[in-house]
Amino acid sequence: MEDYLEEVKEIIKKYQKEDIQYGKPIEFILSRINTTKNIIEREIFNFENLEFIEKQYRKGEIRYVLYFIYSKKRGRVYVITFNGKLTIITIYPLGKKTLRKYHKKRFKN
Repeated sequence: MEDYLEEVKEIIKKYQKEDIQYGKPIEFILSRINTTKNIIEREIFNFENLEFIEKQYRKGEIRYVLYFIYSKKRGRVYVITFNGKLTIITIYPLGKKTLRKYHKKRFKN
């Protein structure tokens, strides 16, 4: 499975925090993942805890799925796209079971 880390880093470097837009209401996203907008922005631009990036082709656009892993029990997934602005389509948390499935998918030969 190919990792698109360098490709996404180069694209994200072109954007500023003001260029972020959200595909869902920000209040909904923040309540779902229990964090703040500043933490989201910091993670996206600093690539803290970023483990893997997957590229998807959906509805005529290219999406990148960013897996942020904090421990064996906690993680978060960001689905982003680039269309003039950096669009965060959705963010959702990962639990212990899902992280195990992720590791199987990620390291499957």
